[in-house]
Amino acid sequence: MSKGHRGYIASRPVRGTSTPQRVQNLVVRDYARRRGLTYLLSATEYAMPGCTMVLENLLAELPRLDGIICFSIFMLPPEPERRAAIYARILAAGATFHAALENLSLSSASDVGPLEDLIASALLLPEVPFAGRYEKAEQSLLEQGGAFARALHLED
Repeated sequence: MSKGHRGYIASRPVRGTSTPQRVQNLVVRDYARRRGLTYLLSATEYAMPGCTMVLENLLAELPRLDGIICFSIFMLPPEPERRAAIYARILAAGATFHAALENLSLSSASDVGPLEDLIASALLLPEVPFAGRYEKAEQSLLEQGGAFARALHLED
């Protein structure tokens, strides 16, 4: 018998955009319906920046759930190590994790790469020098190093 997937929505901006909670719930419920998942009432993360207390409670609830459907993958902590620990807890519980807005899911270790690639790409965008126009730099992005090179794992 299916235990269901708990929704997880935000009460603070996600990637700089505030989305009303009722809209986030619509996105999560629609995702569950399209995937044939049993949807359970959403838990709402606290508004304090960087807070993951509600997510921690959901992870503790995993033995009684089939998984979690979050509004967006960008609700997860920005630190890769913290995300890796979250993925490990979900997989160890035999549960699944879904990002409704991005239409992505995690049900095995092989699913981590695409999730992390999306997050790394999004975090890299502010470093890209193509903000509406092209400006020729004296050095290439690889020569400049910084976030671009770190995202490509070219520097520590």
